[in-house]
Amino acid sequence: MTQPVTRNSVVSLLGTPHATEGSLNDPVERQEFGIHYNEKWTYKDLGDDPAGVPNRVIYWHRYDFVATMVRANENDEWRPDTKLIEAADAVNARLATVHDHHPSYPNHGRYRPVSQPQDWRDLGGYMQDEATGRRINKTEP
Repeated sequence: MTQPVTRNSVVSLLGTPHATEGSLNDPVERQEFGIHYNEKWTYKDLGDDPAGVPNRVIYWHRYDFVATMVRANENDEWRPDTKLIEAADAVNARLATVHDHHPSYPNHGRYRPVSQPQDWRDLGGYMQDEATGRRINKTEP
């Protein structure tokens, strides 16, 4: 099953766009080539585009991929492309997932707080004489 095209997979494939129009949170909806979007990413002079063309635009509606168009040069007309979807699906399969199996830091018994709270109102955090337990006031220079 094909995974949805994500912003991370596109950036992984093509890098950051050369120009953007609109934004993720832009409430203004635009239309181009019959495509409704609120953010457009423009890429120029791509060397390793999945479709083998140097120019590409990608249309987003908030976080959702809407469409992409490509053209070989400035004089050509924009045409729809599906190769980015296939390439992004392959990238999604390779992106590392975060494993939540990190062990806690081992307790070695050497931790010693700077101060011992005196009662429930005392938050500690000040210097304290080890022998007497009295607070050491900071002297101003």
